[in-house]
Amino acid sequence: MKLFKQLSLFVAIGALMACSTQPEPVMLGGGKDKHGCLSSAGQSYSYLKQQCVQPFDIADIKLTDPANTTLAVYVILSDDKSQAEVFAADLPENTILDAVKGGYLSKDRKVRLTKTATAWKIHK
Repeated sequence: MKLFKQLSLFVAIGALMACSTQPEPVMLGGGKDKHGCLSSAGQSYSYLKQQCVQPFDIADIKLTDPANTTLAVYVILSDDKSQAEVFAADLPENTILDAVKGGYLSKDRKVRLTKTATAWKIHK
C-alpha cells in the first residue's frame, strides 16, 4: 500500500508539472527602429536607398570621424552621384548632402564633404 501511495504521489506531481505554463523566452537584440531596421544588427535606414542598410558594409566612402578618431563616418552616394548620405555618431538621421563643386554640402551648409587629391575629408 505504501508503494501505491508513493507512486500515486509521483504521478500527481508529474501531472501538475506538465500543466504548468512556461514563460515565453524574451528575445534579446530584436529591437527595430521606426523604419523596421534591426539596430542590433548594425542596420540604419537609408533615405537614398529607401531601405534598411548596414552602412559599414555598403558605404562608398569610409572615413575616420574627425570629432572622435575611435569612430567612423560612412557615406553612401546616390546612383547618379548627385547626393551623399552621411552616417556619423554626431549627425542626425537623414543627413543628406548635395553635390557641389569639389564635393558635397548639406542644405544648412554645416556639413561639407570634400575631395582632395588623395582622399575625402568631412568638415562638421
